[in-house]
Amino acid sequence: MVAWRWTAWTDGNPGRRFYGCPLYNQDEACGFFAWHDNELGERANTVIKELLDDIDKLYDENCNLRRAKHGQRLGEEIDAIYSELRKLKRKNELYDRELRKGKNKFKVAMTLLYFTCVWLCVLYLKM
Repeated sequence: MVAWRWTAWTDGNPGRRFYGCPLYNQDEACGFFAWHDNELGERANTVIKELLDDIDKLYDENCNLRRAKHGQRLGEEIDAIYSELRKLKRKNELYDRELRKGKNKFKVAMTLLYFTCVWLCVLYLKM
């Protein structure tokens, strides 16, 4: 079996490369392990750790900015939806007024039709 080259990200050996079983960190691993790089000095370890911390902070900041931008975009979309809703409510009020007018006209027409029918029945019965 061929050994793979891995990179350690532990506190004691950040960024240091080593050879290990392809099943490294699994129960079926053969346990082979050998360093590829020479041991790094304390200063290199400190710098790598600080850089990793900076990467984590930048990642978190990026996530927060994306969330804020996403939230702003959602807020703008919600405002647009409320604006459209207000327009639709105004249209609905206009349609309701027109419908009430139409109902009133219909009632008047039905009343006139009723009285006309009654009048025609009375005339017919008199003949």
